[in-house]
Amino acid sequence: MKSLIKFCAFAIAYTLLSVICYASIAPFKDDSTVQNKAWSFGINCGAAFANKYHADFYSGAEGNQNTLSYILDNKYHYDEIRQVINDTFSLYSMPAQMKYKPAFCVGFYIKKNLNNHLGIFLQFNHSRFTTEGAFALKIGATSSSQTFDSTLTCPVWGSEDRINIDIGVGYEFPFDEKISGFVETGFNLNNTKVRENKIAIQNLEYSIINVYLDQQYIPNTQLQEYPVRQGGIGLGAFLSPGLRFRFSEHMGMDLLGTIYWSKINLKHYAVFRPHYNVMVRFLFSSEFLKSN
Repeated sequence: MKSLIKFCAFAIAYTLLSVICYASIAPFKDDSTVQNKAWSFGINCGAAFANKYHADFYSGAEGNQNTLSYILDNKYHYDEIRQVINDTFSLYSMPAQMKYKPAFCVGFYIKKNLNNHLGIFLQFNHSRFTTEGAFALKIGATSSSQTFDSTLTCPVWGSEDRINIDIGVGYEFPFDEKISGFVETGFNLNNTKVRENKIAIQNLEYSIINVYLDQQYIPNTQLQEYPVRQGGIGLGAFLSPGLRFRFSEHMGMDLLGTIYWSKINLKHYAVFRPHYNVMVRFLFSSEFLKSN
């Protein structure tokens, strides 16, 4: 709890200092003009890049929430796999450090302008991340005439849904009538939900998520399956510099990049790491929506 309070205090101070800093260096137009205090709405789309550290949640390593041994150490799964590969086997090597693939990011944005430069906003973005690695099985016994072990490489993979909720302030500094720079900063809340964590051995496919809890898997029995929810709520901070292009008084487009410093709530991997988004945001004023 103390670390959470310290983090929140740091994020608040960081947000205020960022706004003050940009306010002091940005060029101002004549503030005798009419101030913009309208609402703005936006649609976000782009690419999201998750930190590779959290991808190791899906590796099946011992000590993880989901492990390869959940399948390989089960007598019935072992016999089934042995029939398919037609030999005895044992675990030979684990996946090297896994990485997330870049994911599509989509969401929406709501902003209340306080004046021509400053506003507060809320945005939601969703991404579905996937990761894949490989482990190896040692097949049979190594004879004295063999130089190397006989191995079989098998894939392990996982996927998750991740929602980012960003609450922050934005400061805009115009370059000319049609183009402005801006910076946004604030708090990040994120929600991660594991969709799957699976392995494949030849033509067999297994989920390594334990849905039977304390029950041992026995085929052809009426075992109770339980809903398993892996993942959870994390938090952090973000900083987003960008460019804003105005097509008209009520329509525009943002090009922006976001750096997150966030904790992703995956068991045993819930630590702060950097994450990145690159997005295009299509903006519409409340007046535009009313007129249409």
